[in-house]
Amino acid sequence: MKKNHSCSIQQTFLLFLSIITLLITPVFSDIISEPPVMYQASTYAMVESGNYSEVITVDDMKNYGTFGVGGFEDLDGELTQIDGDVYQIKHDGTVLEPEGDTGICFANTITFDPEYVINLNETMNEDSLLSNIHDSFPDENVIYAFRIDGIFPNITVRSVPHQEEPYPPLSEVVEDQSVFHLHNISGTVSGFWFPEWMQGVNYAGFHTHFITDARDAGGHVLDMTTEDVAVSIQPIYTFTMILSD
Repeated sequence: MKKNHSCSIQQTFLLFLSIITLLITPVFSDIISEPPVMYQASTYAMVESGNYSEVITVDDMKNYGTFGVGGFEDLDGELTQIDGDVYQIKHDGTVLEPEGDTGICFANTITFDPEYVINLNETMNEDSLLSNIHDSFPDENVIYAFRIDGIFPNITVRSVPHQEEPYPPLSEVVEDQSVFHLHNISGTVSGFWFPEWMQGVNYAGFHTHFITDARDAGGHVLDMTTEDVAVSIQPIYTFTMILSD
């Protein structure tokens, strides 16, 4: 009789532990869940010095994230990634969706999951816009991804031409860049901000690319004016770098 009572207590205790485990596990899982990872192909210093060889492909970039910026193998145009889709803005201004095996020499991408949004409903030049975005950052020692959606009364973008080996440094390539002036257009800016201590690994400060809602124009942003935009912002605490063999 005493033995049966002991077994009953043990069974009750095990049942109690099972219930507590079921209740705690979802909460604990949320606490230890991994933050989104930003993947970076190559480094800014390597690109700046003239290394435009393939590091990853378009398919790789889509597997790593849904939102990003970059450049293609041989520096063949500007790269913008929005909602998982990768676009190539060529030197002549045409916009393509490149094949999955197309090479990429440099890129940043992340599965975009913004933590907060700021609405800027007045006309702003680029300095005011970026200042407002920067002022919203809770910590200047981490990386940020940000997306700007809305109306752009004026935006100036550029693209660069295809290069042949031996590659010239980036400073020489941009001397032959094509510049496009777009007016009263709606679209999306995809961008990243990097802290000063990351200079060389990436470009310290803001790096922004643009594409129209019609997906028919875009490029690396040189200047812009906004009228009514929403800025979605995601702090980044983890990143993985991918280098070529």
